[in-house]
Amino acid sequence: MHTKFLKSRTTLGVYDVARSIAFYRKTLGFEVVTTMGEGPDFAILARDGADLGLVKTQAPAVEAFACCYFDVEGVDKAHAHAMAAGATLASPLTRHPWGSYDFVIQDPDGHRIALGERHA
Repeated sequence: MHTKFLKSRTTLGVYDVARSIAFYRKTLGFEVVTTMGEGPDFAILARDGADLGLVKTQAPAVEAFACCYFDVEGVDKAHAHAMAAGATLASPLTRHPWGSYDFVIQDPDGHRIALGERHA
């Protein structure tokens, strides 16, 4: 059997979906694709070819590592925009020996979100 994976979507559990929508719109430029429920209780956000799901939960599973990594073009500009928008920096813009140039921010629920690109 041949299966071709086309893309993936990370879905994060959050306390307040509306608050998270506002954060991801302001900080990373995501737009709402759809919402469900009162409040809302669920949302799908998108930017360019990337999607992010948000679901309301009373106990978000927050890890101490980057649980969501977005490959981007123009990481310097993304970093500048996130910092100007008031994002909490969890890891500074860094060139890693394995070829990644990235940074990590923290969302309102404590999820760590990384944005990076390959460098030579």
